[in-house]
Amino acid sequence: MDVWQAIVGAETSELLEYLKLDKVSTDRLLDETKAILALCGSPEQKTNSETGLVFGYVQSGKTMSFTTLTALAKDNDYQIVIVIAGISTNLLDQSTKRLEKDLRLNDRYDRKWLGVKKNPTNTSTDRDDISTVLNEWKNETFPEDERRTVLITVMKNPRHLQNLIEVFQRLDLRDVPILIIDDEGDQASLNTRARLNAIRGITEEELTELDLSTIYRRIIEFKTLLPHHTFVQYTATPQANLFINILDRLSPNFIKLLTPGDAYTGGQNFFIDNHNLVRPIPIDDIATDDEPLDEPPQSLVYALKVFFIGVTAGKIKKDTRNRSMMIHPSRLQNDQRQYFSWINNLKELFVMTLQMPDDEPDKIQLIKDFEKAYNDLNRTVNDLPTFDILLGNKRTTDRLEHAISSTKIELVNSQQGRTPLINWKDHYSYILVGGQSLDRGFTVEGLTVTYMPRSVGVGNVDTIQQRARFFGYKRGYLGFCRIYLDELTINAYRHYVEHEEDLRKSLAENNLANKHLNEWEREAVLQRAYQLARRNIFSNEFDRFDFHNDWFRVSAPHDLPNIIDSNRKVTQSFISEIKQLLKEDEGHILRTEVQKHYTCKIDLKQAFDDFLMKLKFTRDTDSAEFTSLKNVILRYLDLGTDTKAVIYLMSKGQLRNRALTRKDEIQQLFQGKNPRTGEVQYPGDGEIRDYNSLTIQIHNLNLENKETGEWFENVYSIAVWIPDTIGETVIRLGNEIGR
Repeated sequence: MDVWQAIVGAETSELLEYLKLDKVSTDRLLDETKAILALCGSPEQKTNSETGLVFGYVQSGKTMSFTTLTALAKDNDYQIVIVIAGISTNLLDQSTKRLEKDLRLNDRYDRKWLGVKKNPTNTSTDRDDISTVLNEWKNETFPEDERRTVLITVMKNPRHLQNLIEVFQRLDLRDVPILIIDDEGDQASLNTRARLNAIRGITEEELTELDLSTIYRRIIEFKTLLPHHTFVQYTATPQANLFINILDRLSPNFIKLLTPGDAYTGGQNFFIDNHNLVRPIPIDDIATDDEPLDEPPQSLVYALKVFFIGVTAGKIKKDTRNRSMMIHPSRLQNDQRQYFSWINNLKELFVMTLQMPDDEPDKIQLIKDFEKAYNDLNRTVNDLPTFDILLGNKRTTDRLEHAISSTKIELVNSQQGRTPLINWKDHYSYILVGGQSLDRGFTVEGLTVTYMPRSVGVGNVDTIQQRARFFGYKRGYLGFCRIYLDELTINAYRHYVEHEEDLRKSLAENNLANKHLNEWEREAVLQRAYQLARRNIFSNEFDRFDFHNDWFRVSAPHDLPNIIDSNRKVTQSFISEIKQLLKEDEGHILRTEVQKHYTCKIDLKQAFDDFLMKLKFTRDTDSAEFTSLKNVILRYLDLGTDTKAVIYLMSKGQLRNRALTRKDEIQQLFQGKNPRTGEVQYPGDGEIRDYNSLTIQIHNLNLENKETGEWFENVYSIAVWIPDTIGETVIRLGNEIGR
């Protein structure tokens, strides 16, 4: 892939000045954006067709990144920038307004842009406007500083994408560099018929239009119209894009990781470092089909009080940023309406009760309840005003009452035909109740309290993570934040943090090694309870390996003569290296010579670098799992832990005979317990290990396939015990379905 040097012109400089970020954040944003554009096609080339992926954390500034990329593309003579902006009108409008605002398109008069053209149609107006701009670029006498760039936003919708295709079919696109930004590039863009195609035995090369899902088909059709384009997918959950078949036409061939600013608070901050901000919702407060709730759960009532205390404190401090609460009960609109009704009733009840005379028992009790919520917040907020100040005048309790009464409650779903846009300037505090509309892409300003009794569902980690609207740049008011989730969802987020950081680290190392993305091992740490993404987009199976308190054993160390010879040399060299450390292990006095072994302890890194990394196993049943095992050990070593490995040279290196199965794999590597009953003289090979340390058994074998008569002599193999302290559960891209 050719990398060129992007220049920073007036458009980008003026945008950065408008954004008013601190110098460190500005430099980071500019450096990362230049790196992204350098991976896109150079505008000096005649043709180009790149697909890239930009991976940022949830709510970490991806929109700012692609807005800056848009400005930089203009500075570098890209003639058209297209943003595919979400699957709903709400998200399209949100992205369009953000582009207009940050690029100051409605406040400037230099006419450097044509747009934003939203959902263009094949009308003479839209088509001619774009054609006029392209002709400005083709006319060598036209002043360079007056050449405009077309900016288009389009909904990720079959009809709107078809309209876009029809517009561009009528244009002369030769020598026209085009940048396409697919916001939330893992959503709806990918081929949802991929798994079905693989089951039917249809390869990527054999796909017809009928084998492609509609939006995917439209995107591919549009890309084929464009001689010079780069398609950049932006997402916080890239699992789908990374683990689809690498031959897929939307499989990325480059990736860039975005680095959030210091004020960003994500999964690590909430679920690892500040887990006291995350509160479990009692199981009795979560509705089921068999036991629906007939009144607002107490944990919801308490969460509301925590939120209103925070709102009151913010108003006293004259905080100009919004404060909001998000309630995400279910994907069902009936459930959302129920919660919306409860919240309105509770708000009215709180206000009415606080307006009662001071000696009313209900008011006294409500104030006590609010004081409990206050004490909760006071443990995490350093400069919280006193409770008396928050109440205001003790006779009227006006401060708290006014904060509650002025809070706007919105039902955010499409029950009225269209999801409402929130005008954040209208009110200081909001409570948003909704479902899917509050998922990916939806920005909740000043979100402090989240109440989400919704379960993890089928366990797709990308879906779970996209609900985390509570991440974002919240360092300045982190103490006000509370997240109420059920226990399983809390565990899911903790596991996701581990998965996400492992994924980012692996991708970063691949980039540092200057490797093409296709060379990246498609594997990541992920607990078995979860899936990467919806299954229908994957044409490959996945291998799952549990490296926890278990043995890894090689099934076929004899697959190829050159591999036998290579592993023999590696093993004998390693044995010579540790020879002076080897001593006979302890055991029962009546053990046979075969049951006596040499053993020693060495640094795990030495065992990994000098032995395990040099071994090769080629049988499919071994190679994928062995590669994953090495990656698990490498992850552990990267933690900088000073750890030992225990080495056993089984039977002191003497040959053992083993039979092969019909599949040409070792029938039983481990010798069993002896005797089977009575006093144990030998516990069996499986017990020859250090339970708390990685243990490597080295076996020297003669292998016999009695069915074929084949005999393999002096074959070295290994068994590796992985303790819990090192262990991980790994998911790895497997073979294509049916192959």
